[in-house]
Amino acid sequence: MKNKSNIFLIVGILIVTVIIAVVCYGNIKTRKNPVATIEVVYKDADGNEKTGTVKMELYSDQAPETVANFITLANNGYYNGLKFHRIAEDFVVQGGDKNGDGSGSANVSDLNKSIQAGSKDDYKYSIKGEFAANGINNTLKFGKGIVGMARSDYSSYGLNEEGYNSGSSQFFITTTDDSSKLKSLNQNYASFGKVIEGYEYIEEIAKVYAGKEASKSTNTEGENATEEDFPVMKNVSVDTFGGNYGLPTTINYETILNKVSQYQNYFNQLQSGSGAGVTTAE
Repeated sequence: MKNKSNIFLIVGILIVTVIIAVVCYGNIKTRKNPVATIEVVYKDADGNEKTGTVKMELYSDQAPETVANFITLANNGYYNGLKFHRIAEDFVVQGGDKNGDGSGSANVSDLNKSIQAGSKDDYKYSIKGEFAANGINNTLKFGKGIVGMARSDYSSYGLNEEGYNSGSSQFFITTTDDSSKLKSLNQNYASFGKVIEGYEYIEEIAKVYAGKEASKSTNTEGENATEEDFPVMKNVSVDTFGGNYGLPTTINYETILNKVSQYQNYFNQLQSGSGAGVTTAE
């Protein structure tokens, strides 16, 4: 009798375990990917103001840190009112810089509201680049409507890893399927989403604003580029459908910038012929 009781107990435990496993698997399998919604305001070819809604599905299975970063910034209101500051014809539409000219990145206080802006715990941050060149298996290839994380390139100073891990708040949407143009992006930039609705607005922006890139003084065509010249992301939010994606692991981007600055100074001195006795940063 005792043996039978033990058998029944073991069978019962196995049945409960199987039921729990099936339920958990079903939840994982049916869980929706997060969807970002961008309300964009721009001018058409005739100068008329237009609005549009762009929706992007985000893939945490490909780039979990990047998706967690985007979700948190968006739902903290970081992107609201920022503009698409770079429109490269038949390539990308890029935005997400609070400076509005491609030079800015987010602070930890933008990501974590428990940290006070300007406090000793606050700093410019970046995240790990989730792509093959940086040791991450990301199989989402770039093409029309694919969303990627923008980053800096410090390879000219031999600082590949620092460039790989320099992404923060800026993102881009590719507007071409030309493999020759996308060669520089695939496996070298973190792809983390895809436009699933409203791509026609991105295409119109890409055509109307082609060649414009904001800077402190001029755009790529040498013309003055003012704030009203660029499309604005009026509101950006992400529906996680109940999923909790947490906070990304941050890197102190200020230390990267300091290292890059030291290397820039070193190379500038070499080029000017006064590099004798100068040592590189560790």
